[in-house]
Amino acid sequence: MRSTERSQRAIMQQGRADRTSHGSIAIASPELARVFHKGSAGHADLTREEFTQWMMICRALFLSAEDSFLQHQAGQLDRKAFDSYVASVRFYMKSPGMRAAWKLSAGQFGSDFGDFVTALVEQTPVAQNPDAYAQWQQLVRAQGSVPVHPAGAGDG
Repeated sequence: MRSTERSQRAIMQQGRADRTSHGSIAIASPELARVFHKGSAGHADLTREEFTQWMMICRALFLSAEDSFLQHQAGQLDRKAFDSYVASVRFYMKSPGMRAAWKLSAGQFGSDFGDFVTALVEQTPVAQNPDAYAQWQQLVRAQGSVPVHPAGAGDG
């Protein structure tokens, strides 16, 4: 019986990892990456088309999050995996654009999940400098003598 339960949890975790990986790769496409950046940061210059793309990206993220939440409630997602999921939600909910998207979307989800995410949003401060790219550059420079190549320069 324990072996079956462990196997079931492993399959659920693998499914979550696959879903998240595939979604991340899709958002990495040039057009969606641009929209994700603008939407996350809450750029006021989003076109209506970009806004629709942003909200559909967020809907996919929120549906995936709801699935993880429901799996945990059903006992199919262990505490470590759930804690990882919660850390991810807190990270993304620091973004002003993600917070706004949640406020627009919250009514599309069950009340237990909606209350859970809304509470996390209320407990999570908005990032003062949501530019992860600038933060990444600063962290890379802090590593020491790392060569800096201009944008568009070749790989090697």
